[in-house]
Amino acid sequence: MAKAIAYTSLLATLLSAAFAQTFEVASVKLNKSGRNPGSTSRSGGQLVFENTSLRECIAIAYGISPDRDYALTGPSWIDTERYDIVAKVPAETPRPQVLRMLQSLLAERFQLRLHRENKDLRVYLLTVARTGAKLKAVPGPEDSFTFRPGHISVKAQPMDELADKLSRPLVGIGAPVMNSTGLAGVFDFTLDWAPDNLQSDGPSIFSALQEQLGLKLEAAKSRIEVLAIDRAERIPTEN
Repeated sequence: MAKAIAYTSLLATLLSAAFAQTFEVASVKLNKSGRNPGSTSRSGGQLVFENTSLRECIAIAYGISPDRDYALTGPSWIDTERYDIVAKVPAETPRPQVLRMLQSLLAERFQLRLHRENKDLRVYLLTVARTGAKLKAVPGPEDSFTFRPGHISVKAQPMDELADKLSRPLVGIGAPVMNSTGLAGVFDFTLDWAPDNLQSDGPSIFSALQEQLGLKLEAAKSRIEVLAIDRAERIPTEN
């Protein structure tokens, strides 16, 4: 009798956990408006994706930065097809649980199947130039990073953060940047360059890093973990 009660309790716990990973109500529809861009928002107990690509949905669900396109591989249509998703969840549900719910929803409606793999990708290593770094560590605790096309202004930031920001498509380097400077601590600095898409006589990002900060970018190959799509249906199962 005790075993039966224990089994019933365990079953109830598992069912409760499974239910907790699904939305109360969810609507998934193909968006054919042709508008661009889309938007995502969460207000109280409602999660709304409007005119959003499947890549964006997956990136949010699995914690992939929108600036890291290389971290998710799949068919080209995951960037072009657009979808509307409205899902209801208790307002107090923590974000990590909401993301797990979103993962389950994508698996159910798009038949999404993924796996993680290590892939050889072209990268740039951020290193110290032969002339030496033109940076001096600061005590902090200020912590700010201001970016606009052709300009970066930094207060008390580590080199890992600079490499991360340089990886963004808006900078125009075109590949992930990895910190290999060996410089410890946090630094204050500014960096100015001429973006490729603007008419300017200023230095390229490569020259600016070396001239202004004493750093350089070296092309290399590195094995990076990516999320690969095994299967995804272009037309989702709707309501």
